[in-house]
Amino acid sequence: MKIIRSFMMTVLFVMLLPLPAPAVEGIQTLAILPFDNNSITEPEKYAPLSDGLAAMLITDLNKNDSVLTVIERNKIKSILKEIALGQLGGVDQSTAIEAGKILGAQSIGFGSFTIMGDMIRMDVRIIKVESSELVMAESVSGETKNFMALETELATKIADALKTSLKESPGKSKSSIDAALYFSKGIDAMDKGKKKEAQKLFNKAIELDPTYKIQVQAIN
Repeated sequence: MKIIRSFMMTVLFVMLLPLPAPAVEGIQTLAILPFDNNSITEPEKYAPLSDGLAAMLITDLNKNDSVLTVIERNKIKSILKEIALGQLGGVDQSTAIEAGKILGAQSIGFGSFTIMGDMIRMDVRIIKVESSELVMAESVSGETKNFMALETELATKIADALKTSLKESPGKSKSSIDAALYFSKGIDAMDKGKKKEAQKLFNKAIELDPTYKIQVQAIN
């Protein structure tokens, strides 16, 4: 009897646990594509941020308190290779929708960043793959020395638009764009199979800003 009673109490406890809140109606999966680099200042230097910024947002948004699932970067990367989207020189709504359909995502996020001098602007759009309905169009801007804080602000805006919130704060770091560049270059090296080089770059990012340890752990 004690075993049965214990089992019944466990079942009751599980039933009483709060269910995850629903995200925007019809959206339970989200894919975020690499960002276009529209930088005026040294565009080649900042090119690695295209993948780096997307990876950071994926990591942060995966820690949400709803049923929303954010598709892993490796799966997105594989699909983009198949449709050669990375070589098109930019992502518009039609190509984003094509990628979303192949990925099986109900929503797709794409955007761009622009660096001019010591200022940066990040723009993102979220659309429903099936209907092409615009869910959100937001931007954040500020000094490059506050790159992590701006990325966090953008992640929060995306979460708000999808009617969810982040379980864990991505961090209140205000580290410069240098740490983000090391992290992004590390991703590029890892994608090319250069694991030792990638780890060195990741370590440099963490040295400049320890909060990048969470980002590195998420993609390793």
